[in-house]
Amino acid sequence: MNEKIINSFTQLGVILLELVVGFGLFWLGQLAYQKLFRRRIELNLELFVKDNPAVAIALVGYYFGMIIALGGVLGQSAVSWQDKALNLMSYGATVILLMLVGAWVGDRFILRHFNCEREIIQDRNVGAASVEAGNHIANGLILSAALAGESGGWLVALVCWLIGLILLVIVSFAYPRITKYNVFAEIEKRNNPAAGVALAGLLIATGNIVRVAFSAEFENWIVSFTQYGLLLLFSLGSLVAIRWLADLILVPGVKISDEIVNQEIPNLGAGLIEAFSYIAASFLIAWCL
Repeated sequence: MNEKIINSFTQLGVILLELVVGFGLFWLGQLAYQKLFRRRIELNLELFVKDNPAVAIALVGYYFGMIIALGGVLGQSAVSWQDKALNLMSYGATVILLMLVGAWVGDRFILRHFNCEREIIQDRNVGAASVEAGNHIANGLILSAALAGESGGWLVALVCWLIGLILLVIVSFAYPRITKYNVFAEIEKRNNPAAGVALAGLLIATGNIVRVAFSAEFENWIVSFTQYGLLLLFSLGSLVAIRWLADLILVPGVKISDEIVNQEIPNLGAGLIEAFSYIAASFLIAWCL
């Protein structure tokens, strides 16, 4: 048989293996989310009886983060299909574990001002669910870069991931000072979806910036982490400037913050525009670096 045909069948077999293992890991990840992280949520009841949109938003954010994180794992090379399968399963199990840890960090340190689980289940709080979803997606983006490299090993991957999580927490602390309003009070007391969506956009943009900064292959601790740090400082500083430019360029004559917090009914469209400005800026910065 022609060598090209044999190689094509071999490649097809590897792709099918990746798909099967990938779907299996995804199923295990969503099961872990339900059984270990959000144990009080009865998904069928919340989604299809109570029609709770907040639960759906948080869950889809977690699913999206899982898929992005697994994307970094699926790109790993291996000598044989057996090595490929073992590599996928070991890295996939790590992704599930770190996604859950990242979710816990988001609950305890980003959404620290209130009980996010209660807000999502009892109060159907779309703003809180949006921030949780944004944290999941950001965590997935960080993991996709931290686990994708083949030169640094597990220790470098874990350090990069931890730095990414710390940056998400720092951004959540800095955000109310930039916007000049208490975003967490808006989310909890007013059930403000616009405030939650805007913060979620910033978290996703931060995760994307971290992904880009850590995408370069690891050389050594001093050179690589100096490079990573400079890229992160420049990129995150640019996101702060974007908050001001969004008012000036995207919605001239209008202050986005006023539309989000100083309206009788918060302007969800304004929150979406602010979220878009952060995410779009993170991609523009990534493409320019």
